Amino acid sequence: MLRFENFVLNSNKKILFTIENLNWEDGKKILIFANNNSGKSLLLKSINSDYFSFKGNIKIKEKSHLFYKKKKTTILIESIPYLLPEESIWKNIILPIPKVTTRLKQKIKEFCIIAGFNDKISNKAKNVSYSEKKFIELIRAVIQLPYLILLDDFDNYFDSINLKKAHEICNFAVNNGSTVVVTSKTRLENFDNIYRIQNKKVVQL
Repeated sequence: MLRFENFVLNSNKKILFTIENLNWEDGKKILIFANNNSGKSLLLKSINSDYFSFKGNIKIKEKSHLFYKKKKTTILIESIPYLLPEESIWKNIILPIPKVTTRLKQKIKEFCIIAGFNDKISNKAKNVSYSEKKFIELIRAVIQLPYLILLDDFDNYFDSINLKKAHEICNFAVNNGSTVVVTSKTRLENFDNIYRIQNKKVVQL
C-alpha cells in the first residue's frame, strides 16, 4: 500500500498541490494527469526518494518511503532512457537480474513479442527507436516485480497501439502485486484509479 498523509508538494517555495489523505492498494494501475509544470514528475521523484521539497508523509507498506531507498522496491522510468547503448536489447533487459531462470527467459521473450522487437533482441540499444527503448525499460522494471513502478509522461512514450501493448506488459506486474503509477498530460483509459491535479489538489475522478 502507498499512503500519503497531509502531503504538500513545493517547488521554489511555492505550493504545487496538496494531498490530504490518500491510500493506493497493491496491485492497481493508477493514473495522475495534468498540464505540464503541475508537479506530476516531482510527485514521482518524491515517492522514489529523489525529491524532498515537500511536507507530510509518504508511506509504503506502512513505513516511510525512505526506508525502501536502498532496497530498490520502487522503479522510476523517466523521459530520458537509461540504457547501455552499446549493449543488446537482451542484455539491457536482464541487467539487474542476478540469475535468469528458464521461466523468466520465456516471460521476457513473451514481452518482447508483445513489444514487437523479438527479432531485434540482439540489436544494440542505441539502434532502436525511442518507444522501443521505453519498452526495454518497462520490461526490465516489470520482471523485477517491485512494490511500485513509476512511469512519468506515459503518453509521450507510445502511440495508441503501443499504449495497449504497454498495458498488457504492466498487467503482469499488477497481477503479481506491484502497483503501477503513471503520469500523463491527458486522461488515459484502462486504469483502476484516475486522478487529476486541479486547483492545487489531487482529485479522484
